[in-house]
Amino acid sequence: MRLLKTQTTVAKDTLDTTVFLEGLAGTGKTTAAIERVKQLLRDGIAADSILILVPQATLAAPYKDALRRARVENGANVRTATMGSLAYQMIDLFWPIIAEDVGVADPLDRPHFLSLELVQYYMTRFIEPEIVKQDYFNSVSVTRNRLYTQIVDNLNKAALVGFPYDTFGDRLKSAWTGDSAQAYVYDDAQACANLFRQMCRQYNLLDFSFQMEIFANHLWRLAQARRYLTDQYRHLIVDNIEEESPTTHGILADWL
Repeated sequence: MRLLKTQTTVAKDTLDTTVFLEGLAGTGKTTAAIERVKQLLRDGIAADSILILVPQATLAAPYKDALRRARVENGANVRTATMGSLAYQMIDLFWPIIAEDVGVADPLDRPHFLSLELVQYYMTRFIEPEIVKQDYFNSVSVTRNRLYTQIVDNLNKAALVGFPYDTFGDRLKSAWTGDSAQAYVYDDAQACANLFRQMCRQYNLLDFSFQMEIFANHLWRLAQARRYLTDQYRHLIVDNIEEESPTTHGILADWL
């Protein structure tokens, strides 16, 4: 592939330089980043010291494909990850050190990582009886699954933006401009989210929001956990950074 002069400059810039690329979609930022990874490998940088971080796993495909085709040693060993997958790995590795601080009922038990399907299952099992008992959402006509999806979405956004999960109800009410009588729906959603998190702590269940909270608020602040990442990955390639969350931006700023 014939590169532009600016792409060549990015690829061959000195290793102690931090490079920031900005441009419209299709202008060649990812291509330049791929070439920089190749150049790092050609210069003898160990593949396992390079981390390619993307906001969603599908965006790593151009890197994987290019490195698989490239004639560079160990190109296939360069790791691609999302912040969510890093959080999963780090929690699984350092759980015995942080479990007590996280506040789960049984710190000696291993964590159980929940898929979205399992989150829906536990919502139905533990939250639905409380909804019926307390007559929550009595003016809402959407399906239960839709309600659970919204509650999970609020928990996820709280973790990714970086505010306490038990405050999203008040935040939503403060932004509500409709009939004030309907604002209680946000209180119902908050009560259900609090109950879900309580259940997660009781049984060592970690949904995505809980994982991100633990990673940002416990692991990243733990010196040995942070060193594990920063010492291992000396070269970061972060693509589509504008799609990342404030929590991820804060971690990356510290990392750099």
